[in-house]
Amino acid sequence: MKTSSLSVRLILLACLSISLALIATTFVLNALFHDFFEERIFSELDRELIQLTANLSIEQDGNLSVEPLANPRFNAPFSGLYWQAVEPGKHAVTSRSLWGGGYDFPPNPIAGQRDRLEIDSKQGIPLLVIGWTILIGEGDEQRAITLSVATPESEVDEATARFRSAFILWLALMFVGLIIASWVQVRLGLVPLETLRKKVEQVRSGAEDKLEGPFPSEVQPLATEVNELLTLHETSLADARERASDLAHGLKTPLTVMQTIARDLRKIKQDEQADEIDTQVASMQHYIERELARVRTQMPRNAMTPIAPVVDKMVSTIRRFPRETPLEWHVDISDDMNTPFDEHDLSELLGNLLDNARKWANSQVQIHSSTDPDGRTSITIEDDGPGVPDEMLTTVLARGERLDPSVQGTGLGLAICADIAESYGADFILAKSPLGGLSVTIMWQQG
Repeated sequence: MKTSSLSVRLILLACLSISLALIATTFVLNALFHDFFEERIFSELDRELIQLTANLSIEQDGNLSVEPLANPRFNAPFSGLYWQAVEPGKHAVTSRSLWGGGYDFPPNPIAGQRDRLEIDSKQGIPLLVIGWTILIGEGDEQRAITLSVATPESEVDEATARFRSAFILWLALMFVGLIIASWVQVRLGLVPLETLRKKVEQVRSGAEDKLEGPFPSEVQPLATEVNELLTLHETSLADARERASDLAHGLKTPLTVMQTIARDLRKIKQDEQADEIDTQVASMQHYIERELARVRTQMPRNAMTPIAPVVDKMVSTIRRFPRETPLEWHVDISDDMNTPFDEHDLSELLGNLLDNARKWANSQVQIHSSTDPDGRTSITIEDDGPGVPDEMLTTVLARGERLDPSVQGTGLGLAICADIAESYGADFILAKSPLGGLSVTIMWQQG
């Protein structure tokens, strides 16, 4: 299964690693316990073998005799603890616990050397047996007697199984604990990346212009590279914007001269030539504004510009424009309201809208801001002019379209404003104002 989540990958890797480690631990501890317990059994059998040897005697008739051993299990049939004394060519002497059974323990040619063997009884039961061959007597009367003590191998297996069952239960609890600890470790270990993501979001929203630390040493190089990339990107786009702006201003004077020529041609009744010049001028202005808008959309959105100072400055400027009748300006903008618009773009946007309202208003223009419950912020400019019929609201956004040719302008103002708003992901809304004229609202998601 493939996943793009780094947390899931690390936790799955931790699960796999912990599982393999605990499985290996289970096998190793199981083998160690088996060997340890088996060694303990042989040690106990060795003590019984020494006592058996001490209790061995030869009767006057030459038969072997063994005094009862202290462990009562040797006297209980099939108790799981057995001994036997075997002399070649003679009947074996065994503990009552064998109950007529026995096992074949091979004699060792080296007297006194203990042997540890795993052999089957005559009934097919696997046994752990320890024994040795001792010599009694001297010369021709010397006798070799093999003594051995045995216990079923199942005692070791059953003890090992009980240990394994208990140990696996604890390993399962340990597995759960280690997985939880690994999850916590992964979450804590990835906190710097989450912090970096939030910092990048702040840069994207305009709250910050670069990634501010401190970051862990493993993350700091990434943050440094991103900051350098942001600086390079912003510098490149600023240069492009300046070049585009210089080009637009460089063409402004020739276009103005051409418009003057068109007006002169109309004075001498050369309307056809004047219309052609106006068409070409409008086309050139269209391409210039389109390229400026393209550059604008590529500019980094790392500015949070206060709205109120820009509005105050633009209103102060527009007030000075000539009018036949006085105009009242009503401004209600919150001092703490910010916008992601670049200050230059915001000035151009508001300048066009306020100038448009000035041209059409009869007596007043209102500028106010608001924020809705969904966090969307808006600024609205309204006038009490003749307004725009509903069926013409789309037309006025077309470049070069003017509802009244007698009003000075190129017809590009609202279209430029719409382009600027769109480049910032804001809504550009035209509607009928309660004052009777046009209402223009720019709305964006705050933060």
